[in-house]
Amino acid sequence: MTGRLDMSLANDVREVARVIDTLEEFGAVEGISPAEALRFGLALDELITNIIAHGLAGSSGGVISLSIEHRDGALRAELADNGPPFDPLHAAAEIPSGPVEERKVGGIGLGLVKSVLDRLDYRRDGGFNRLHMEMKLKSA
Repeated sequence: MTGRLDMSLANDVREVARVIDTLEEFGAVEGISPAEALRFGLALDELITNIIAHGLAGSSGGVISLSIEHRDGALRAELADNGPPFDPLHAAAEIPSGPVEERKVGGIGLGLVKSVLDRLDYRRDGGFNRLHMEMKLKSA
C-alpha cells in the first residue's frame, strides 16, 4: 500500500496527542501493525515535543508541518519547523548514569529517536529545520 498524511500543527504540546491518534488511524488504513505505528509515534512524540518546548518556546509565530508517507515497506516523514537552527544529528544523546534521583532531566530522548529510526537526516532550508526520517516496517 502507499498512502500519505499531511498535517499542520499548532505550537502547543497538546498537538502530540492529535498526531499520535492520526498516525494510529493512518496505520490502520495502511495495514501497519499497531506496534510499529506506536514505535514511529514515539519518535515523532519526542521530536515534536522538543520543537514546541525548546525550538519554538514562547514564539507566537511558530510553524510546524508533518508529512508521513507509507511506501516500499517503510514509513517516511518530514517534520519541519521555523524555529532556530537545530540539527539533532549533532546534538549529544546522553546515556544516563548514577541514581535516578541524581540524574539531570533530559538528554536521552534523541537516543530513543535514533534507536527507533533507520534513517534521520537534517537540513536547514528556507528558514526551516527539516528532519527527514525513515523506519523500515518489520511486518512488510
